[in-house]
Amino acid sequence: MIYGCFIVHNSPTAAAAEQYRRIRNNIRIAAGKKEQISLVITSPSPGEGKTTSAVNLAVSFAQRGDKVLLVDANVRNPVLGQVFSIKQWPGLSDGLASNMDFAETVYPTDVERLSIIPGGSHLPGAADLLDSQAMSEFLDRARNEYSVILFDCSAVLETPDAIALAGRCDGVVLVVSSGKTQQKQALKAKRLLDFGKVRILGSLLNRG
Repeated sequence: MIYGCFIVHNSPTAAAAEQYRRIRNNIRIAAGKKEQISLVITSPSPGEGKTTSAVNLAVSFAQRGDKVLLVDANVRNPVLGQVFSIKQWPGLSDGLASNMDFAETVYPTDVERLSIIPGGSHLPGAADLLDSQAMSEFLDRARNEYSVILFDCSAVLETPDAIALAGRCDGVVLVVSSGKTQQKQALKAKRLLDFGKVRILGSLLNRG
């Protein structure tokens, strides 16, 4: 069950909820006629609100009518299990590291059409699995069942995980904080994404 202040779910008429719907629509426009999309949600540095943004974007897509899968790809420090008050295991790392059935790692939520996959167990080398054949197979399976797949990933300047994973997806949404993000950090993150030939499909200003 969702706890905390998740604006799109709890206060759909709020201005912040409208911002998430706007970025959702912009992403859809940027994706063109492609109905099925996969995105990495990241930020320049930790603590800039990317998990809150990922949750609200996921809810926004679900409210639009998309079947949404929200995945905790921050396998070094997973938090979505806490956010949705579900157990952390089995999750993404477990599914990628073993032959565990995909369905065993998926959990329903109180939001219609929204399911999540928590980060999973703390396994040695789990981050390397984000850029592996196992991840390609994971994405193939997820794309067969969901129209929108969102990955809540670690920060760009923290680890290489976001760029590696984004290379397998349609693009990135970059979350910046009006109170925490320094301009030089944002520019450095953008340069790294550009160098990795990652498509930035949207940016989101977190005023928290």
